[in-house]
Amino acid sequence: MKNFVRRAIEKIDQLDSKQIVEILESQCREMEMLEATLESIEDGFILADKHLRILYANSVTPTLVPMIRLKSYEGVALDEVLHDPHVLAFITSHVEGRRIESEEDEFSFQKGDQIQTIKVTVYPYKDASSAKETSFVIRLTDVTEYNRAEARLRRSESLASMTTMAAGVAHEIKNPLAAMGIHLHLLKKAYERNESLTYEEAKRYIDVLDEEIARLNAIVVDFLFAVRPIDVRTRLGRITTLLDQVCDFVEPELNEAGITLKRTYPAALPRLMIDNNAIKQALLNIIKNAMNAIKDSGTITIGAKIDSNNIIVSIKDTGVGIAEEALGKIFEPYYTTRSSGTGLGLTVVYKIMKEHEGDIQVQSVVGAGTTVRLMFPIPSGEHLALEEIHPGR
Repeated sequence: MKNFVRRAIEKIDQLDSKQIVEILESQCREMEMLEATLESIEDGFILADKHLRILYANSVTPTLVPMIRLKSYEGVALDEVLHDPHVLAFITSHVEGRRIESEEDEFSFQKGDQIQTIKVTVYPYKDASSAKETSFVIRLTDVTEYNRAEARLRRSESLASMTTMAAGVAHEIKNPLAAMGIHLHLLKKAYERNESLTYEEAKRYIDVLDEEIARLNAIVVDFLFAVRPIDVRTRLGRITTLLDQVCDFVEPELNEAGITLKRTYPAALPRLMIDNNAIKQALLNIIKNAMNAIKDSGTITIGAKIDSNNIIVSIKDTGVGIAEEALGKIFEPYYTTRSSGTGLGLTVVYKIMKEHEGDIQVQSVVGAGTTVRLMFPIPSGEHLALEEIHPGR
């Protein structure tokens, strides 16, 4: 319909009055249908020009944000009717900044005895004929129930994870407790036979008890680290700088083991909201797994790139790989394919990535190797903030 109207405008001098009326009536019907559609949905919609003068607002809008109720908002300045300073500042900063992408944020309001959370999204609209920003669409979405459902799901996942971890701890402590029981029994028997024991005679039993106590302590420490909330304190930082630090730290050990480390990330990438210590821990856990997967000699490749609204950090090894049936279990607490280790390494990595609102993916081929990808969301405004940096290598 839009292209038809544009063609009609181009040939307006060739149309008679009846044809022009038919086109206007068709446009009127289409506008009424569009308005009826916007009035029927639960989201609020405001269409405003580049000076934030309202062109249209549906009737749901004033029920979602603190706003004067008018029969029609057409021609009214947004700041004259929208009374929440935080929402207004968010919208104004986006419009005045002439940002080329949509931007969203959430705001909470007291509604009676309930807290209502509204997601505000600002979309720039460009006129296809002039390629200039002529207006903005502001969408208001009530995400209160969605956020509550998300919180319930996280609590449910946390409870399920705790149950799994508790079962894992119970399984892990059985072996050291059994070994301690056996050696205490042997120590008792030896004492009964000899009626007395020298330190040298008792030492082999005591040494085993010391080892198993240390093992139990390590299990408890790992468990507490896995279940306690991670105190993540994020700030804008360069992921490439962090990758350099981690690579410099592990490279000597990898070289000694006959493993070549390759770096394939660029010098300049958008900054991320990250906790340096937490991300270092995650990267070291993954690199340690990669190192253990390489039996003799091989390669570990550390890369990073922009992918849409994310930065993807990849750790690829040429190790033995992971069987397909095991891939679905690698993030489960205490699941491990190695005879040594607690099986909490990737559980901790998963937890750290979730705290950064990111994600982790693992692809593997048995006999060919494994690739772990960490996905970090790029903060708003950082897509174009690529400063010139020097790798320092």
